[in-house]
Amino acid sequence: MRAMLRSLRTRGAIKGLLFLLGVLLVISILLYAKSLVDDLKAQARREMSSRIEQYSLLVTFSADRVLDFIDTIDFPLVVTDAEGNPKFWKNIDWADSADSTSMRELKEFVVRMDQTGHEPIPVTYGGLTDYFHYGDSDLIRRVQIFPVVAILSIGFFGLLGYLGFRYVLTMEEGNIWVGMARETAHQLGTPISSLMGWIEVLELDPGMTDALEQMKLDTARLEKIAYRFSKIGSQVDLKPADVEAVIRKVVDYFSHRLPRGGRDVFLECEIEQPLPLVLLNAFLFEWVIENLIKNSLDSISATGGHIRLDARVVRQGTRLQIDVSDTGKGVDPARREEIFRPGVTSKSRGWGLGLSLARRIIQGYHSGRIFVHETRPGKGITFRILLNVPSSPVLPSSEPDKEREMT
Repeated sequence: MRAMLRSLRTRGAIKGLLFLLGVLLVISILLYAKSLVDDLKAQARREMSSRIEQYSLLVTFSADRVLDFIDTIDFPLVVTDAEGNPKFWKNIDWADSADSTSMRELKEFVVRMDQTGHEPIPVTYGGLTDYFHYGDSDLIRRVQIFPVVAILSIGFFGLLGYLGFRYVLTMEEGNIWVGMARETAHQLGTPISSLMGWIEVLELDPGMTDALEQMKLDTARLEKIAYRFSKIGSQVDLKPADVEAVIRKVVDYFSHRLPRGGRDVFLECEIEQPLPLVLLNAFLFEWVIENLIKNSLDSISATGGHIRLDARVVRQGTRLQIDVSDTGKGVDPARREEIFRPGVTSKSRGWGLGLSLARRIIQGYHSGRIFVHETRPGKGITFRILLNVPSSPVLPSSEPDKEREMT
């Protein structure tokens, strides 16, 4: 148990470390991209200043050479007079005319370019002053979106890797479950067969009748446990079953075995009539109810208390709801999910597999849900099971099977 808790803490530490590394990676990309963009903008301004010097020299000599100079520019450029009226522009495809609408939109575009940190550069010649307004080149714009593309790419492949890793981990855990369950069933099989043989021998002694009856019950119980373990990992057959009959059978079994000796332990069952038949593996579902009742008995064993089972149809008849509640110790609400993990238990003995097995049976085999509906430390806990109700009525199965024989 302690090793399991250490493993969980180690797993949490690794997740925290990976998250921290991811944050540092994202910050590094953003800082590098910002530095790169700043360098490119500074280089663009130096280049712009150099070209403007050329322009100021050319404008006094030849208009043709000025036009040739303008054609070499590869970034958005608008030249305005001292009043802010555009005189000519370059690399602004949508401003293809000099009508009033285009001029107004062009002036607004000039304001936006100036607000991005590109201060207009004045050029004076022949007593006149023009202002060069320029924007980012296509290269700078691509570099600016690089961090977004990089982070999205890293996030996508990180998510893909996480899902792949989780899938592999789930498969490995499933294989461990199957291997452990089948090995347990195999190990139990030999002594059970031996016990059954010895019972047949003892039946020859008339004085052993009462003891033999109890031995047969206990041996049948062991055989049932072994068979349940053997079903983990196997293809489970779901058949129309009466949930009420399964629940009442388990309740009746425990009612005759409640703790005695000064501790008042009450087991109640309230079932709304009538419950529809649902597709169920009654043998495994019975195991789930047993595990939940056992947990409740352990929780109230020291002082006594109440255990209650309620079953009803909910959600317009589409779900069958079973609640198992007790007035025991309860758990911290923050541990609602943790208690379903293998190895998590508050008891000094045991493997901590009961709730994990219950979730595997309900959610893995029956496509239902099992979760902690309500819990208050020191006040009790309520587990809720939701099973799907078939959209059309089903008839009870009449096929004999191994499970029905054992129950």
